[in-house]
Order: sequence, then C-alpha cells, then structure tokens
Amino acid sequence: GRELKIQPSYVSAIEELNRDALPSIGYVLGYVRAYAGLVGLDGQEAVEAFKTDSEVPENLGMRDRPHFVPKRQIRLPKGFFAATTVMSCAAVLAFWYSSQTEARSSVLTAFSDVGVANTQIVETVTIDPDRLLIKAVAPSWLEIKDMNGKVLISRILVSGESWEGHRNDRISLTARDSGAFELYIGENLMGRLGAKGEPMAETLMPYVPPTFMSDFARKKAGLPPIQTPTAEISEN
Repeated sequence: GRELKIQPSYVSAIEELNRDALPSIGYVLGYVRAYAGLVGLDGQEAVEAFKTDSEVPENLGMRDRPHFVPKRQIRLPKGFFAATTVMSCAAVLAFWYSSQTEARSSVLTAFSDVGVANTQIVETVTIDPDRLLIKAVAPSWLEIKDMNGKVLISRILVSGESWEGHRNDRISLTARDSGAFELYIGENLMGRLGAKGEPMAETLMPYVPPTFMSDFARKKAGLPPIQTPTAEISEN
C-alpha cells in the first residue's frame, strides 16, 4: 500500500472484490492498474479482469449521491440485433403479403361479380329470328356464294361446324352431300337440305325440300306433318 500510495483498506477491498469499500470507479481502476504494474502484470488486462470479476457498473462512483438508483446492465446475446432485424423484415413481408392477398381477393371477388353479371346478360340474349345457319351433321364439302357470285366459303365442314348469315342475303349453296347439312332460321330447325349422298348445285337459300322439312317448318309452310307408318294389329 505504501509503494502504491493506496490505502491498505482499498488494496484489501480490491483483492476481495469488495465494491462497497472502494471509492468511485475512476480511482478504483487506477489503483488496479498500479497494483498490476507492481506485481508484474499487464495493467489493462488487470483492469478488464477486475471489471468482469466485480461486475462494476459504469456509474459505481455515483453510489453516494442522493436519490441514485444504479441501473442494471443488460447484456444482449451475440447476434441479437441481426436476429431482430431478420424478424422485423419477416413481419414487414408478412404484412405486405397479407395486404396483397386481400387486394387480390377483392379483385377476384369483383371479377367474379362481373362474370356473374355477364353470364346473366348472355342468358337473356335472344337469337336473331332472321339468322340463317348452315350446320354440318356429317363431314362434307360445300360452297356458298353471295348474290353477286362472290365465293364466301368453299371447303369441307366437319360435324358440328356451321356457317352463319342472314336469311335475306340471297346466298346460293352448292353441296356434295345435301343430306350432310341442316338449315336453321333463327333458332328453329327447318330440316335437312336433301337426301343423304344427294348433291345440290347453286340452290338459293333458304330452301328445304318438303320431304326433309322439320315439323316446325311444315307447320309454318301450311303442310301436314309427315305420317309415320304404324304396324297393323291382326286379330286372332
């Protein structure tokens, strides 16, 4: 203590890590550094060791001041700030994804409502009663010309394909197999254009031979319905 010019009680308190018996931290760390130099130790290492061993708070010298309450130091684990940053980013991304999902859901709901409205509109649309439709019921070639002789279509139609026009367009039709095509006016079937395998050449439309008219067409033309043969019942 004499060589260090430090009170012996302070030297004992440093050795015993008795913080209550020591003055302010500035003096204490100076004493520790001097004491370490006297015994041949590194002064800075001794100071750090004393801080660790005695858990000296930064404001130890303020203990004697009135109304002073020492703050407890909280040592955060390594990587705490990095982990906090990652968690914050994850929270932001989750919030953004949630908002985008809600936005997309709203758009899809609106689109669905529009789709329902459109479906209802389509269901109320009626077919033009003057529409003329040639529909293939079997694969066959046909050619349609307008009133000036211009070819509008000339190819093979497969089953289910159709060509659409207007009943007043005065078109002419040529078909390799007239029995492969049906004629519709509006939404009503008028009948087949002819017998199966029978060709027809530049026939003005609309036209269906009476033999191949549908019941609707025969009734509209004032013709009686085609009678189907019935089997005779013999009496025993």
